[in-house]
Amino acid sequence: MESQKPKIAMYVKRPFGEKLNASFDFIKENWKQLLKYATYLILPVCLLQAANFSGLMGGMTDLTAMQAAGGMGDDPLSVFGPSFAFNYAGLVFFSFLGALLLTSLIYAMIRLYIEREERLNGILFNDIKPLLLRNIKRLFIIGVFCSFLFLLAVIIIVLLAVLTPFTLLLTLPLLFAFAIPLALMAPIYLFEDISLMEAFRKTFRLGFATWGGVFLILIVMGLIASVLQGIVSIPWYIIYIVKMVFTMSDGGEAGSSVGLNFAQYLFSVLMLYGSYLSAIFTVVGLVYQYGHASEVVDSITVESDIDNFDKL
Repeated sequence: MESQKPKIAMYVKRPFGEKLNASFDFIKENWKQLLKYATYLILPVCLLQAANFSGLMGGMTDLTAMQAAGGMGDDPLSVFGPSFAFNYAGLVFFSFLGALLLTSLIYAMIRLYIEREERLNGILFNDIKPLLLRNIKRLFIIGVFCSFLFLLAVIIIVLLAVLTPFTLLLTLPLLFAFAIPLALMAPIYLFEDISLMEAFRKTFRLGFATWGGVFLILIVMGLIASVLQGIVSIPWYIIYIVKMVFTMSDGGEAGSSVGLNFAQYLFSVLMLYGSYLSAIFTVVGLVYQYGHASEVVDSITVESDIDNFDKL
């Protein structure tokens, strides 16, 4: 039976294929709980985000209608008006909020899976809430910190490029090389009770020691997520093309119908919801990559066995 299978340990040295298997096994074993609580948190965000997204696409449709009618003025972008800035800002805000909530939830559920004897069976939201709030706070701090680092790196690269563009041959590869290990900062800071700077230092210690594994996890899980995102996006692209055809053919009257707009909104919700869920693969993959890196560099399980030897 499924409940009799060994628990999927995190701090284990694994070849790349076994890390993928561990990630897939965790998702397979706990997909009901993941889907349930991800839906509770993410679906409301998707409903609001889809409104902003539909607003942006509506501006594109209006622009197309003006082009079809030959009514373009000197400033074609004026058709967007203040609503464009509002919808764009809303789209960016809800994108960050959705990513923050989903990532915090996944890390909380993985930690509870490891710590609870019954794993995630019978888990309630009250069990998740304390870790969820802690993770949200810590992920927000990481986001601000990494944004500052990125801005600083861009300033340095631009200043060096002003001196001579040939510096880009060195600075861009270095930026890429240092960016890959940062993918481990979230699991380190969320799973361990350490300060931000300690997590930052440990990120590069573990990240550079297992750089290839981190890179491959990001690539493979990213490809899987991209395929899933493409599949759930198909209905939205179909309805968008239909609207554009109607807009080009009759100046936008049929393309602005209530039925088409509502269908496009619903498919926008589906597309965004599916995109968030597909990101679960990358988050879980990085967790088991972190466990592998911790065991390779720090031998977590060996130290734990030594510390608990007197209790045996």
